Amino acid sequence: MKQRIGAVIAAAGQNTEFEPLQTLGTITLAERTIATLRHAGIVQIAVVTGYKADELEHQLARYDVMFFRNLNYARSEMIDSYRIGISYLLSKCDRILLSPCDIPFFTAKTIRTLLDEEGDYIRPAYGGKPGHPIILSSRLASRIIDYRSEGGLAGAFAEYGIQPVTVDVDDSGILLEYADVYKNTELLQQHSRSMIRPLLNVSFAKEKVFFDSRIALLLSLVGDLGSVSKACKTMQISYTKGWNLIRDIELQTQCELIKRNVGGLSGSSSELTERGKQLLESFRQFESIMQEHAEEEFRRIIPDWCQSDSKE
Repeated sequence: MKQRIGAVIAAAGQNTEFEPLQTLGTITLAERTIATLRHAGIVQIAVVTGYKADELEHQLARYDVMFFRNLNYARSEMIDSYRIGISYLLSKCDRILLSPCDIPFFTAKTIRTLLDEEGDYIRPAYGGKPGHPIILSSRLASRIIDYRSEGGLAGAFAEYGIQPVTVDVDDSGILLEYADVYKNTELLQQHSRSMIRPLLNVSFAKEKVFFDSRIALLLSLVGDLGSVSKACKTMQISYTKGWNLIRDIELQTQCELIKRNVGGLSGSSSELTERGKQLLESFRQFESIMQEHAEEEFRRIIPDWCQSDSKE
């Protein structure tokens, strides 16, 4: 059975330059990280924000990622941001990739190489030096949520006696921060070449488009969070827009996809109907098959010099 992979991007930290919003090439560091994760086939991406959260979330809203806030970002460590993202993804993923937003120059090929390995804790190394991103099994990720001692992730691994599976990769980007690549045209061009990929925007249409990846994420979040309001907030779209999207889908499909439960001790809630669950699962399966086919055809048709793997 195909493994379910999710990713957490830690972008809550406070610093002078605030790297996630710094532009290199034509996109920001945060956008670069998301693009690479998507290139590697990772759909469920949780971005944990804090400092300048509104600005960053507004910048990334169109990428159909999920936003969770570390409200205590000024006094917390990176592991605290990871915990927030892991808490949401844990029940949905077999493995979870963790990436700090200030090291966005690893390649999709490196991610795929790491995912080919087995183990609770997988990390890449270049020239003998370990780097990012790292991949945790859901079993280990659940223990990270419970860890409350000092020392961050390294402290947790030491306390639990977890030894990494270190994978040598030909990718210096696993070590590079913003300052390493800023004004280094060669390094920037090298990473940008590695991002060449086919982009497939799958959608279902009737009289007009009524279901796409954004709708799929919205329904998925409603099912997980039990609330249209919370789902919209997590996606950074307005509550009104969220309900308009849902009503358009129901109009086109002539089916009730979301059941709204009003009142009760815990207040109002929403849940997916069986039809809603079926439509979401069908779309996810179809989207995955089409993306895999697009990757195969890209490698078959597009000249070698234009393919990212030939440049890595």
